Amino acid sequence: MLEFRKIELCDKLKVEEYLFGSNFRGCEYTFGNIFLWSNYYNTEICITDEFCFEKINEDNNIHFVYPYGNGQVKTAVNSIIGYSEHNNIRPVICANKEITGKILDLYPNAKANLYRDFCDYIYLADDLENLKGKKYHGKRNHLNRFYENNWSFERLNSDNISECLEMNKLWSKENISENSEDSNNKLAELDVVQRSLELYDELGYDGGVLRVDGTVQAFTFGERSSDDTFVVHVEKALRKYQGAYTAINREFVKSLEGRYKYINREEDTGAENLRKSKLSYHPVFLEEKYLISFE
Repeated sequence: MLEFRKIELCDKLKVEEYLFGSNFRGCEYTFGNIFLWSNYYNTEICITDEFCFEKINEDNNIHFVYPYGNGQVKTAVNSIIGYSEHNNIRPVICANKEITGKILDLYPNAKANLYRDFCDYIYLADDLENLKGKKYHGKRNHLNRFYENNWSFERLNSDNISECLEMNKLWSKENISENSEDSNNKLAELDVVQRSLELYDELGYDGGVLRVDGTVQAFTFGERSSDDTFVVHVEKALRKYQGAYTAINREFVKSLEGRYKYINREEDTGAENLRKSKLSYHPVFLEEKYLISFE
C-alpha cells in the first residue's frame, strides 16, 4: 500500500532521477514546482521501486499526478486505485494526452476530461529567439523600443539574486491589489518567487536578468522537464520600459544556446489576459492535460 509524506528539499536528487527517466514535458514534472508549491496544494509524495507517486489535496479535492518512473501504466494506475479504495476516496488522475490514451485503452470504463486551464503552452525555442515572420511583427516593435535603452543581460546567479528579490517587491506593488479577485493567487506566487530566489542554487535553476542603466528591470528562471524542453517558471518585469517582457523572454532563450528544442511557458490557469498573452507568442502546441476518473 502506498504511504504518502510531505516532499522535502533533500528529496531532489531521488525525485529527479524518476522525473528525468520519465521525460515528460509538463511543468508539473519539475522538482521546483512540486516542492515550492507543495504547501499551497498540500502535495505529498510516495517513492517506490518503480515510481514516484504524487497526491494533491487542494481544498479537500484530491487527485493524483500520473507518477513518474520506469514501471508499467497498469501497475501505476492499479496502485492509485487500490490506495483510493482503501482510504475511501475517489481515484482521479491527471495525465498528459499520451498517458491518457494508454489508460483509456486499459480501463474502458474510465472517463477523461480535458483540463484546459492547466494545459501548458509549448513554443519552439527558435521562434522565441528569432521572432521571425509577420506573426511576430508586434513583438519585434516592442523589442525595438526596449533596445533603444542602455540595456544589458546577464545570468541570474548569487551576485544579483538580492537585486532580483528587491525587484520582486517592486513588482508586487505595481501588480497586486488587496481588492483584486486574484490577489490571493498573486500573493502565493510572490511567496513562491521569493523562496525560489532564496533557494536558487539548491534547486539548480537557470535564469537571466535584464538591466537598464545598471538597474534590474526584469528577471526570469526555470528548469528542464525533459531532454528537449525547458520550463520557464517565472518571468517578471517592471512597467517602466516598454518591451521589457519581450526582451527578457528573448534574451534568456538566446542564452540557452540551442540546448532545448522547446520552451514550456506553463499554463494560464483560466486567466483571460494571461491566455491572450501566451497565445500572442504562438505556441507550436499545447501540452494537454486530462483528469481521468474511474467507474
